[in-house]
Amino acid sequence: MFDRVLLSEKVSANIKNLIIDNQIQPGDKLPNEIDLAAQLNVSRSTIREAIKLLVSKNILEIRRGKGTYVCERPGIATDPLGVTFMNKKDLLLYLFEARLIIEPGIAEIAAIRSSEKNTKDLEEAFNKIEKNVREGKNHTDADLGFHNIIAKSTQNPILHRILPIINDSIKEGYLETKDIPESGEMVITDHRNILRAIKKKDHESAKKFMREHIIHGMEQISEKNSSPKLERKSIRKKTLEKI
Repeated sequence: MFDRVLLSEKVSANIKNLIIDNQIQPGDKLPNEIDLAAQLNVSRSTIREAIKLLVSKNILEIRRGKGTYVCERPGIATDPLGVTFMNKKDLLLYLFEARLIIEPGIAEIAAIRSSEKNTKDLEEAFNKIEKNVREGKNHTDADLGFHNIIAKSTQNPILHRILPIINDSIKEGYLETKDIPESGEMVITDHRNILRAIKKKDHESAKKFMREHIIHGMEQISEKNSSPKLERKSIRKKTLEKI
């Protein structure tokens, strides 16, 4: 039994190497069990056990009736920050505070390094945000997509993986701010300013507008919740002094 476990672990490492060497991208399908078994010279049962190990590590996912695929964010757990188990009081504001520390710098680098495809994708994401806001629809997914594209535009794979971890935890932010009258128009204006700065390769403005955008979100959440710790009137001053 021990030898069998060691073999499945070795094969799981071989499958990871196969993914890397063949440059199989997140979302791509892996060869079937028969082909993998032939390539790695092991039994199909060993392949199945190795795949189970990789599924448990969030590297692979099994789609019933379709096959085995590389996860969209390989190796990153569903809730790596453990926010599910944190005290929910002011949690959203703390997540935004983390964004305030990280994202302006990401926007600055993106403005310097973004490719033509990056800016095209960013413009499409902005158009989705504006359309959803104008139609009174939930713009959360388009909004998060916009920010994730900016992280991707840095051409830095670490930043591209860090930001979605934080952003996946702030989806509830839409529910916190969607009923504030000026929220929708502010969202459109902020994202348009960031988009234009990145397209112009204006890294200083990109950083400035991203900073303002996140502070706007923090102020709105604070106003909605009337947080005693982070009141709207003081949040901008405190934030700009300390960060």
